[in-house]
Amino acid sequence: MARIKTKFTGVYYRESVTNGKPDKTYYITYKDNFNKMHELKIGKYSEGVREAYCNQKRNEFITKLRLGEEPPIASKNKKKKVVLLSDIADKYFKTRKDGKSKNSDIATFNKHLKDYFVDVESITKYDIEKLKLSLKEKVNTKGNPLSDQTIKNIFGILSAVVNFGLREGLIKNNITKYYKRSTIDNARERYLTKKEIERLYKTLESKYPYFYFIFAKIALNTGARAATIMNIKKKDINFTQNTIILKDFKNNSTYTGFLSDELTILLKQYTKQLKLNDYLFTLGQTTLLRNLGKIFNELFNKGLDPADRKNRAVVHTFRHTFASYLAINGTPIFTIQKLMNHKDIKMTMRYAKLAPDSGRKSVVNLGF
Repeated sequence: MARIKTKFTGVYYRESVTNGKPDKTYYITYKDNFNKMHELKIGKYSEGVREAYCNQKRNEFITKLRLGEEPPIASKNKKKKVVLLSDIADKYFKTRKDGKSKNSDIATFNKHLKDYFVDVESITKYDIEKLKLSLKEKVNTKGNPLSDQTIKNIFGILSAVVNFGLREGLIKNNITKYYKRSTIDNARERYLTKKEIERLYKTLESKYPYFYFIFAKIALNTGARAATIMNIKKKDINFTQNTIILKDFKNNSTYTGFLSDELTILLKQYTKQLKLNDYLFTLGQTTLLRNLGKIFNELFNKGLDPADRKNRAVVHTFRHTFASYLAINGTPIFTIQKLMNHKDIKMTMRYAKLAPDSGRKSVVNLGF
């Protein structure tokens, strides 16, 4: 089959078929020190080989020939080893602890990176720039552009996979130097005011099934994540001690939440017909959260940009509201950490700015 010339000197390809699909097989041509022309197969498009890579390899061959570092025959017999990014990723994810975070990262990798990059060693700065542009043109399931945070997460996963490959000696191409991690200030700061909480309670009690109200009460009294609340059983509640056992799926741990007298009474009545092993909520988590999301949008998010993470009220705002009022009421930061079940105090420190006086009294009373 005839060779087809590319835009690069001495780089050609022949049309081929791989696994029943159209493919390209790339070759380079060069003259040895005796002015004899050689043709060398570099690899296939399906293997991750591209024209620019072939041109790079041809220039390397010619330079080595001129310097006498590599005989022509050795160059001819040399085959390119393709290191698949997906193979490195598989090895990397096997080292990760099983859980929601790992599953989410695998899904993100498969969706945005697996088919975009093939051969790690052939990835260039130009390829990284193209990835950035392609991600900015993508939309999520709601038809909105990918947020800056989502794009940052995608590059974070790519970095983790590449760094793993470098540490294990599986690859040599450190592509992380081609992009910088941007600092995005989009941490959620929104918490509900007392009036907003009253408004929410009234709306839930008057327009929705009672369990929505109970869900909101538990969320605001414990600061527990949605998945934690959805997995509460009657036996987890101690009506004598006003406590509740909470399972933190993010940290894979169990901790104790404290209930107000009012909530204890409500839960005692709410669970009256339930058996000890029955869940408090039987509606699917996805459905419940979607419906709560609609309620939040109707009550608190009108006119806000859908991508405005900092100011939009969402179900997770329950958790921020719980922690924020603990800080406002002067609760010590380490106590807040315990009640939130934060593993890292850095996650809790974001609420320190809400503490009354923020240390003013301590400084004023130093006496010097």
